[in-house]
Amino acid sequence: MSVARQRRPLAKASDRSKTPVSPLGRILARLEGAPPLARVALTAGALAVQAGDFTRAEAQARMALGQAAPLAHRLIGLAREKAGALPRAFEAYREAHRLAPNDPDTARDLARMAHRLGQPSLAIELLDRVRLVEPDDLADALELGALLRDQDRYDEALAVVGQALERAPQTAPVWSLLGSIASHQGDDQEARVFHDQALLLDPSSPSILANAAIARLDVGDARGAMAACDTALAQVSSDTQAAAIRMTRAQARLLAGDLPGGWDDYAARLAPERREALAFDLPWPSLAPDEPLEGLDLLLVGEQGLGDEIMFGGMIGDLLAALGPRGRLTLAIEPRLIPLFARAWPGVRVVGHASAVLSGRLTRTIPDLVAPEIQAWAPMAALSPRLRPTLDAFQAGPFLRADPGRVARWRAWLDELPAGEKVGVLWKSLKMTGPRVRRFAPFEAWAPVLATPGKTFVSLQYGQAREELAFAAERWGVTLAVPPGLDLTQDLDGVAALCAALDGVIGPPTATTNLSAALGVPTWMICAHPAWPTLGTGRYPWYPAARAFTPAGKEDWEGRMRRVARALAGV
Repeated sequence: MSVARQRRPLAKASDRSKTPVSPLGRILARLEGAPPLARVALTAGALAVQAGDFTRAEAQARMALGQAAPLAHRLIGLAREKAGALPRAFEAYREAHRLAPNDPDTARDLARMAHRLGQPSLAIELLDRVRLVEPDDLADALELGALLRDQDRYDEALAVVGQALERAPQTAPVWSLLGSIASHQGDDQEARVFHDQALLLDPSSPSILANAAIARLDVGDARGAMAACDTALAQVSSDTQAAAIRMTRAQARLLAGDLPGGWDDYAARLAPERREALAFDLPWPSLAPDEPLEGLDLLLVGEQGLGDEIMFGGMIGDLLAALGPRGRLTLAIEPRLIPLFARAWPGVRVVGHASAVLSGRLTRTIPDLVAPEIQAWAPMAALSPRLRPTLDAFQAGPFLRADPGRVARWRAWLDELPAGEKVGVLWKSLKMTGPRVRRFAPFEAWAPVLATPGKTFVSLQYGQAREELAFAAERWGVTLAVPPGLDLTQDLDGVAALCAALDGVIGPPTATTNLSAALGVPTWMICAHPAWPTLGTGRYPWYPAARAFTPAGKEDWEGRMRRVARALAGV
């Protein structure tokens, strides 16, 4: 039975508005009631946490286990949390909660760690119990509202935030969270109104400014987003918050066409202070920013999603030229891309990378590579400042090649379909939750595109697509051809061959549209804000065969899809 399901009543604590709200502050606030010897040990442990000596902090806390066990376990959990040992921190917090199940603070600690370890349901359940006895605690309401938002439980999130707004209508974080919920629901204009209200109430808060910057990006206001980020960074004191703000500013700068500034900020994507940042467990030294490339034996590691690996893969030809005849490149990428990248660059050693969650962080390894001769490694996008410093540095042609035999077989299949151009379409991603949903046009908005005369549409949609295919047939009388025997998720070499056989591909920026564009197939990307890969050009510099359909003003999805339909019809 989970600790949250024991359903024991929590004791009402003293007014938290009078105590520090940080985890360490809550522990310090309880020291006065501890026995003298335990208080001495726990005070020393707290000082060690503040000094960053987490091993000593845990040792000091252990000295108090006999007299103040719940508080000692909480301090042990905090020391482990600060040290990055998240699963062990969870164990300590769980023990503290077991020993003091009626203490709201042990539930708060355990909820926080459950959230960090990807157990949002447990975190929500714990905070629900806390709020039964302390309903006026604003920090709890904000944390619970954010958790519910991230689980797409918008009605519940709004109920929690609405209650907080009634109690604290002049509190900026409440308005900021309302804006975030509106953004997740796809209402970017309303989100900006809420964030602007938060900014009006607290114009100097880094977190409020950071959220306002995101709201501006979501309506395509790159300059406004940059200004908000600049102001936030001048105020921020937390490395974690600074890294997150720099990531927002990176998108804003790139969207505005400021490539040097954008790439400089884009380095924050891998900052260890960001919980969601990808980590790497590799035995080789990392490439220094100014290390010469010529003659180097280099390992380049793909990062982020499939689409990004393909997009940044366009730099590999230029990298090989920079390494020169004496250099050598080993490329670690998503295993499904290996045949395509190996075919494109026969002299490159291409291997697959693997990822696993270690200590609460997604970590990338290369399990099948033993190569002591490698002199340095680099994440793929880290070469952008060197190889793509300006728009003029983007290459002029496609860089991937499909399997000719498979292309021929797909062309034969396409020839059996009705006459006219054969256009591949897809409309969503495998992950359609939270704010990602707003980046994809609802399938109903595709009606004018799929009604274009003289075109035969082929479904490239991976994952579950039966409902949409049936909807198109029943409501619009449009039958999308489904490629027989092709796994559109796993067989990317086969997807590439089909794309190469088509006359064009239309869809949102996904692995499939990036793949199609990298092959040189005419590809139309239907983008949402912020479409930073357009780099301020209104097109896709990464792929000369790609065309970008970005939002025009306050245009909704229906308006954008009508533009696509007119272009497809040649109007």
